[in-house]
Amino acid sequence: MLLFWVIVVAMIVATLAFILPALLKPSKTVTTDANAEKRAIFRQQFDEIAQDKTNGILDAAQYELAKTELERRMLDEIDVNHVVAANNKPDRTVALILLIILPLASLFIYYKIGSPAAIATPNAAQTIEEQSARAGDVEPLLAAMNAKLAQNPTDGKGWALLARTYVELGRATDAVPAYEKAVKIIPNDAQLLADYADALAVSNDYNLAGKPTELVDQALKLDPHHIKSLLLAAAAATNRKDYKQAIVHWQNLQKELPPDSDIAPKVKASLDEVYRLAGIKAPLVSDASAAPAAQGVNGTVKLAPALASNVNPTDTVFVYARAAQGAAMPLAIERTTVKDLPYTYHLDDSKGLMPANKLSQASEVVIVARISKTGDAKPQAGDLQGTSATVKPNGGNVDIEINELLK
Repeated sequence: MLLFWVIVVAMIVATLAFILPALLKPSKTVTTDANAEKRAIFRQQFDEIAQDKTNGILDAAQYELAKTELERRMLDEIDVNHVVAANNKPDRTVALILLIILPLASLFIYYKIGSPAAIATPNAAQTIEEQSARAGDVEPLLAAMNAKLAQNPTDGKGWALLARTYVELGRATDAVPAYEKAVKIIPNDAQLLADYADALAVSNDYNLAGKPTELVDQALKLDPHHIKSLLLAAAAATNRKDYKQAIVHWQNLQKELPPDSDIAPKVKASLDEVYRLAGIKAPLVSDASAAPAAQGVNGTVKLAPALASNVNPTDTVFVYARAAQGAAMPLAIERTTVKDLPYTYHLDDSKGLMPANKLSQASEVVIVARISKTGDAKPQAGDLQGTSATVKPNGGNVDIEINELLK
């Protein structure tokens, strides 16, 4: 008990020691530079265009244009420093009030909502583990639910609730009989059928063959767009190596998922893996959710087999769009390496070099893919290159083959 009060006093003293000096010490004049972050951003942008000039992405005229534009923006956006001054006098009255009120308020609150008896009676205190066990003890609730359902065995929703409660507790085997009763009473519920199939599979070492697959097929007949049923059907087809059917289910699942779905990347990866297992080349866009954006250019860059011996896996590959007419400065650019070919690219305004020159503002562009031995974007003898025809940056697909050796 003595140790408890020592800790209480120490905590109160520490709190007062933190608060009181700020009240008793007059504030000092503080000068803040509101533009430091802006200057850092502009310095980074100046460094970037200088590096682009060094790499050959910008020529001298384009560099000067970009530099002038940045200097103009910097003059417009950066103003004089803001100075905030404070010369407040020490507030001894507030400090005195806190010195008295804070300890008294702390003790009062503890006696109102704390457990003072636990100090004098250690046996009354329970360990965290014991408290957690008591909080998580749902056996009486489960017993009550079972007793209620025994009196009303035709309560399909009650059996479904009991089954889902077992699943939440990680007791899939106990959930199966409850699901079985629920689906007999409510046979036309796709979600209930899918949940039943899932519990059956989990209780059988995650095996979807047999009854789980039958339940999933039944659910899809009721609702062909049901996400969980599509997921289970795709997994079941993949497990039994029916890859063509698995592709259909994975693709349908992709179409049903919202673009920001957490599982969308995993579904895409599973679909790509099934294509690989089936020995089928995956299409560039396999579903509506992966469709190209309204602006920009998409496509695949590949290397002509005849030139494969001329490159190394670590050689740099530049893919960029330039205006069909006018300056050759890239409007948008991506960088990868030979080992990643074939490479799927997407160029849009987010890949631009300068805010003033946007891909979306160009009426027609040419897509260029170039392999550089030196890592320099400027064309040099020995580089390998492929060029597209003139296209519009409206979200279309443009595939490029690198098939030319620059001399």
